[in-house]
Amino acid sequence: SMAFLGCKKSFLDEYNPASRTTDNYYTDPTGYEGLVNSCYPLLRNISQARQLTLKGTDLFAAGGWGGIFYKQANQIGNYLDQYDIRFNSTASELQGYWDDLYKEINRCNAAIGRADAVIGLDATKKAQRVGEAKFLRALSYFWLVQQWGDIPMPIVEAVSGSLAAPKTASKDVYSRIITDLNDCLSVLPATQADAGRPTLGAAKFLLAKVYLTRGW
Repeated sequence: SMAFLGCKKSFLDEYNPASRTTDNYYTDPTGYEGLVNSCYPLLRNISQARQLTLKGTDLFAAGGWGGIFYKQANQIGNYLDQYDIRFNSTASELQGYWDDLYKEINRCNAAIGRADAVIGLDATKKAQRVGEAKFLRALSYFWLVQQWGDIPMPIVEAVSGSLAAPKTASKDVYSRIITDLNDCLSVLPATQADAGRPTLGAAKFLLAKVYLTRGW
């Protein structure tokens, strides 16, 4: 025998018992702190799960310390080492990297853009949290501009879909990165109670690296 199961149409109706939305949740200290905290988890995907941001100490390759042909079935090598025609948008390593970085940037844009509407948060603490978001946005754009050059550069939160993604010249992306990091210098503390949050020293270090990279 065969049984057919169904459900009432009302079961599919959305119900938000707390009437909580981004517009009313991110306006108090607890909600805003949660928004800023949401800017951190994606860094694990971006920096640890991606070969393009793998942290090396000297020279390193996708094939390991043995070199670009180490343990390869042929002498073509890994496309990440060869930088050949295989290195394109169909590569999951690139697509995932691009997607995660822009997700990160949108979260940071939300934290920066929604700060003025937050009520009840100490002004110094609020400025510090905005500084953290600007640091993370600058870091994300730094990774993007090094890999792709001219790129889309949204600096406000995306709240609806769009088919348009105009590119911004790399020189202007670098200018935005430098502006964000300079803003950080006046609000980030020398030390942080929470491990992992950017400090004044981190902002200075990244700013120096950005200047050196842009100059090169």
